[in-house]
Amino acid sequence: MNVAIVHKANVKDEVLDALAKDVPSIISGLLEIRGGKMAILKPEQISLQFSQGSPRDIGADLRIIVLARSLGPRTAVENKLAGAILEKVVALVKDAGADCSVTVRLYLTEIGAAEYIPA
Repeated sequence: MNVAIVHKANVKDEVLDALAKDVPSIISGLLEIRGGKMAILKPEQISLQFSQGSPRDIGADLRIIVLARSLGPRTAVENKLAGAILEKVVALVKDAGADCSVTVRLYLTEIGAAEYIPA
């Protein structure tokens, strides 16, 4: 799973440090689906990528884009999951003593499983 965090120059380092520390746990806790072994998501399975946006970018100070796998059909639950991630991230940012706008985009993709057994 990949999470891209694009931030503007005005976002403080304390906020970025808090995101680096807590976002994997937040996302793994919300997106974990009980069931098969492939469905269990651990914080260490989440790849974070930070990048600073251009000064010409408009929109939120923090943009969080989550690319996750889905084991089931897509449902209206996606909006609820994105909203839950947003609530937790906004609380995290406020705890870090900063005030900035945040957007979250959640993209769930269907996955398949493959197995290779050497002959």
